[in-house]
Formats: sequence, C-alpha cells, structure tokens
Amino acid sequence: MEEEKTSASSNSYKVRAYSKAITAIGQLPEQVRSVEQLEGIGVRIAKRINAHLSGISYEPPMPSRPKKAQNPDHSLTPRAKPKTRKTLDELLRAQVVASVSSISGIGSSRANALYDAGCRSLQDLREPKFFEMLSRPQQINSRYMIGLDHSMTREQASTVCDFVTQNISCKYTVVLSGDFRRGTASAQHITLIVLHPQNSGIFPPEGSPSIDSTIKQRCKYDFIPSPFANHSETRVKLRGLPDTATFSTEIISSLECRGLLATCITAGAQKWDGIIRVPERTENGVEGNGWETRAKRIQGVRNCDGQFFSAEIYYVPHQCAGAASIALTGDMQFNLAIRKAASQLGFRLNEYGLWRWRGTAATASVDDGDKQRSIEQHSGYWELVASEREEDILEAVGMGWVAPERRNFANLDVRSRKRKIEEEL
Repeated sequence: MEEEKTSASSNSYKVRAYSKAITAIGQLPEQVRSVEQLEGIGVRIAKRINAHLSGISYEPPMPSRPKKAQNPDHSLTPRAKPKTRKTLDELLRAQVVASVSSISGIGSSRANALYDAGCRSLQDLREPKFFEMLSRPQQINSRYMIGLDHSMTREQASTVCDFVTQNISCKYTVVLSGDFRRGTASAQHITLIVLHPQNSGIFPPEGSPSIDSTIKQRCKYDFIPSPFANHSETRVKLRGLPDTATFSTEIISSLECRGLLATCITAGAQKWDGIIRVPERTENGVEGNGWETRAKRIQGVRNCDGQFFSAEIYYVPHQCAGAASIALTGDMQFNLAIRKAASQLGFRLNEYGLWRWRGTAATASVDDGDKQRSIEQHSGYWELVASEREEDILEAVGMGWVAPERRNFANLDVRSRKRKIEEEL
C-alpha cells in the first residue's frame, strides 16, 4: 500500500482497497487461513491474498481492450482521415482575423477579405489599399483604434465633461448621461447633454392618435426611435422655430478648435456623433488652466496620439431637461417600460416631454362602393404635461421615482426570464 501511495501514478481506489483489506485482517482474532474469513474486500484483493496463502505468485490480469466492430464489407467503408494539426498559415489567419475583428464594425468576413488581400496587422489597416476596403465608420474606428474592448473609464468621462463645461459659454449646462449616469464604471462611448436656455426645437409627437394606433400602442410598445436624430435644420425651419445653428457655431466649432473633437460621423440640429480625444490634465498647465496646451491637443488629434472614444453630444432646451435625461440615460428596457406606462394612461412620451392629446372627434360620411359608412376624424393638438423634471414625468405615469443607478432594466429582465425558466423546470 505504501508503494501505491508514493507511486507517481497513485490510484486512490487501490489505496482504499488495500486499507480495507488490512483493517479486515487486523480484526481477525487468529491468523488468516482462508480468504473466506475476510469480509468487505474486493475481488482482486481477495485473489491476491488467496494466491499468497496458496504459495502461488500472483499475476494481475491484463486490461481488456474493446473489440472493434466487424464490418463484413470493408471496401464500402471510407477510411477516416487522420486529424492533422493546423498549419502555420491557418494559425496566422486566425490570429490576424481575431485582431482585425476587434475593431468596432469590422466582422469576420471583412477581416478574412483583408487577410486575403495581404493585411497582417492593425497597423496595416492604415495603408491605402486596405483602408479603401473599409466603410467610412470602419475607417474612422481603425484610424483611432476604437475596438470592441476599448472602454472609457468614469474618470475619463468626468474629465471630458469638465473640459466641455470650461470651454463653452456659462449660459449652457453640461450633463453626463448614458451608461455613466446609470453608475457603470466604464463604457464604450460617452453621452453628453448640453442644455441651452432657449425654448426652441421642442417637437410634440407626430400626427394625431387614432383608435387603431392607440390600441396598438397600449398592447405593445417595443420600438423607440433614436432620440433627437430625425430633426434636421430643414424641419426646424419648416416648423417656424428659431434656427438652432448656434449648436454648430457655439458648441461644436468651439470644441473642435480646442482639440477635443477628432472627427464627425453625423451631425444635425440637435445631435453630434463622432470621435473625441480625451484631454490630459496637468498640474497647473502652461496656459494656467490645468490642461495640456491647445497646440498639443490639436497635434494629438492630427497624429492620432492619445485616448480616443466614441461620443454623442445633444443640444437640448432646458425646458426638456427631464424628458431628455430619461431618454438618454436609458436603459432601453427602462425606456420601453415608462413609455408603455404612459401609453396605457393615454399619454405619449418622447425625448421632449410627456404629452396629452387635446381635441374633438367629428363623424364624417365616406363612400364605400354601394354603402355609406361613418368614420371618426380627430382634430386637436398635443399638450405638454411635463418635461423639465424627471420626477414629474415619472409621477404622472404612475411609476414613482427611479434612481438612475436602478434603471438597468435589461439585467432585471434577464434575471426574471431566468427565474421563470427555473420555475418551469
């Protein structure tokens, strides 16, 4: 047993079997004369003891091999190809494809096409022949190395928010929103709200509610349009509202010439989407403001030197601060829940506020072939119920206050589905 314990290929089952046999022998009042005197020992141990008592050398049985299935017609069975190791080229392809696919927007098919064209590293993506194979968003992400595992820290987000606040007019209020407002430690992009004092650019829901659409909304609310994305300068002017070009001149241009904004992906009257460079703080700063010099920031943008991240900047009337904060803080599941609650009470919630339809219904006669039928015609307007404070909106739809850190409803939804599955099992 001691040999088995100290053996490099020690078998715990053998050690336990030997221990049982020793215990059984020790419990006998007299010397062992027959294996039948021992109880609770295994078959092989019993054979070994029996051989010892008989004076015969014990030879352990050879392990049996499984019999191969017989095939009467070997000619019909194709021989299995032996498994071969991956070639060096296959390993290199897998490594390059994984590396290139880490850039946001580049999938495995595009990465394989780049490899076939001769691309062998992330640095190669900047070469013209490979760069031209990418779409514009892919080109932007590859230029600034914006990857799927490229996350901004909360400290960096606060730095950007402070920089924007200090480099635009004091009449604006800058608010950090999105994932960071929900308490996350890191995120792949930053969302900023710039609140302006003008009550312009406020859009009620489009159209008027009909019986069919109201029923449809109350039954299911599973889609939310991208906030502030569909309101161009043209639509602003057509609605007779003041021009919001100040967003471009006083906010975007100012931050661009100060070396914060690196490149623009899309821009509208109320939203800018693109890439920013995180400014570096210094002890005092050469310019005496605690930041690296403007020249260094601009040079960093030109040379793609520094920390770059995706960013969204929204230009929102202060009157709509509450509704905009709800829409942009998220998450998606929370916004779906609150909009559904509003719809069930006869309201309509968008990024500008909570609205109620005020109007009258008139009956009109319509020709329908040989028959005359009546339909209801709706006329009226959307009345703004609440918009400036989140608390007022949440109270109006009957939800009560929900702290931003508790608005990660997607996680709750996953847990509830998992709990439901476990209950069904």
